Amino acid sequence: MRRALLILFISVCPLFSQNVAVVEDVEVTSAAEGNFFYPALSPDGSGILFSRENRQGLWYKNFSSNAIAKISDAPAAGYDPAFNEGNNEIIFREDDFSNGRRISSLVSYNLLTNKSAVLEEGIRDLKICSSNGNFNYYLKESDDKPVSIKSSLKKNSSSDIVVDIENTKIIVYDNNVKRILDPLGDGNYIWPSLSPDKTKLVFTCAGKGTYVSNLEGKVLTKIGYANYPSWSPDGNWIVFMKDIDDGVKVISSDIIITDLNSGKFFNLTIDKDNISMYPVWGTTNSDIYYNTNAGQIRKIKLKYE
Repeated sequence: MRRALLILFISVCPLFSQNVAVVEDVEVTSAAEGNFFYPALSPDGSGILFSRENRQGLWYKNFSSNAIAKISDAPAAGYDPAFNEGNNEIIFREDDFSNGRRISSLVSYNLLTNKSAVLEEGIRDLKICSSNGNFNYYLKESDDKPVSIKSSLKKNSSSDIVVDIENTKIIVYDNNVKRILDPLGDGNYIWPSLSPDKTKLVFTCAGKGTYVSNLEGKVLTKIGYANYPSWSPDGNWIVFMKDIDDGVKVISSDIIITDLNSGKFFNLTIDKDNISMYPVWGTTNSDIYYNTNAGQIRKIKLKYE
């Protein structure tokens, strides 16, 4: 498999050297600090969140102090945590399993006071919606529209654009108007994400690949086999992982970016022995964070030429 990827790399190497170069690929967390997965950067780039492989627990590393703090050890705390109106308050969920049912709580954690608060509890189906590290809204089973939280912790109806998955379809809430999208016909849609300018979507349809569409579901670009896609801060690039499994476990995975304007692809981890997964952009197009299969968070520094 690596040989096949190497052939691909050789074929695009001249383009790679003319356009994008990996300046460095360095560790953010070490083996001594623990095994961590699913990085999520703060909006100002001052720190990073991560969880365990099973999404249990949540930790935060401050880049200035280099210290790691445990935010929660609850189940599901690692599902889409985000920062609320700045970089000091983290919003996340905690699951509790009682009588065979999953009940969730919406929780906030203040990095300045090191105190947590339960914002809402007893939720049957809780989903946190975020973009670029910022908490936007949350969805729950009993609501027919997204709900936001201001710093006063007061709930407010959303008047923005929110994207989610419901019953395998893409759901777009536009000023509280719900629209169901099925761009490729019947299928199982995952990983929908709104572009920074809020005019386009990137999404994956299981078995069919990853695409970019407008907010009405008209397909604009086919990316191909590209898992866990996300937008660059300027909206011109998509980062994703190209993972391959043997039916039981992942046996290889690389971090790849594509330029939506030119259609070029660049493999950023082709020379790495690690299985590289779950990439996210930094605050600029120059930084990408990801985790290895061994549970190390790493950072790629890029140079555009």
